[in-house]
Amino acid sequence: MRVITDQQITGCLGYAEVAQRIAQAFDALCQGRAAIKPRQRIDCGAVKLSSMGAVWLDAGLAGEKVYPTVEGRFGFVFNLFDLRDGRPLAVMDGAELTRVRTAAMTTLAVSRGAAAFGKLALFGAGLQGRSHLDALLAALPFTRVDVVDPQDLGDWPRQAALRHGVLLRQCSAAEAVADADVVVTITRSKTPVFDGALLKPGAFVAAVGTSLPTGRELDDTTLSRAGRVIVEWLPQSRGEAGEVVLGLQSGALDERRLADLPGLAACGPAWRQDRDEILVFKSVGVGLSDLAAAAVVWERLGRA
Repeated sequence: MRVITDQQITGCLGYAEVAQRIAQAFDALCQGRAAIKPRQRIDCGAVKLSSMGAVWLDAGLAGEKVYPTVEGRFGFVFNLFDLRDGRPLAVMDGAELTRVRTAAMTTLAVSRGAAAFGKLALFGAGLQGRSHLDALLAALPFTRVDVVDPQDLGDWPRQAALRHGVLLRQCSAAEAVADADVVVTITRSKTPVFDGALLKPGAFVAAVGTSLPTGRELDDTTLSRAGRVIVEWLPQSRGEAGEVVLGLQSGALDERRLADLPGLAACGPAWRQDRDEILVFKSVGVGLSDLAAAAVVWERLGRA
């Protein structure tokens, strides 16, 4: 059994390749050739222990990610198994897997659901926020980016603008959302981060920052204006996606406007039915996305 570290994984995973493998894995889920084990959490005092996993027959792999949450910090480990005989193949550090697969999933969703790619509004410029920026700008032809973050980002906006060849600035939430084609929220906030009344017709919103049923980054206005709210996998999202749980409770969201990737056929045509329709994608992270990323790592490093 191999032990594969984050240092070995860094540089091994590309956002585009992982997005493609995620799409393939969800296509297999549509066909009954993959299965997801939903996240399970236990609490003891201020500490949580969580696990989530998946089986993917076409890849011949199964895996489970396990991680504690201690003072808001995570320590990820991913266990990978061979489906031919059930033997353990590898124990992988999971931080890089999680970082890349999260940004890759969002990029896949934006590519399927957005009506235009002029301006991106990005809420959150931490590790995941910057990873999302890199993934989205590598895959899609955005020309402007407005970044919203409570911290002073110093010279980073200028450096990111030069690196990606786009107009990029740090600004207020209202300025960022007002004319954005795509809005991505990847914050630690448990309360809405912008006013949904500011969204223009046809905007695509991806909320990625929280997987707790008691918190959300999007307000009732955003949910009520959305033609559809799309999640990765409804059996998990119904219990832990705050936008779904709280939106259904408030009446801002109803079951008819809920959809998930298996229901939409993840590898099928674009999700949008109307150019002026506001679409929301709510991600909580599922084990099948982790397994898709781990499959790429195993192909690259497993037999080295």
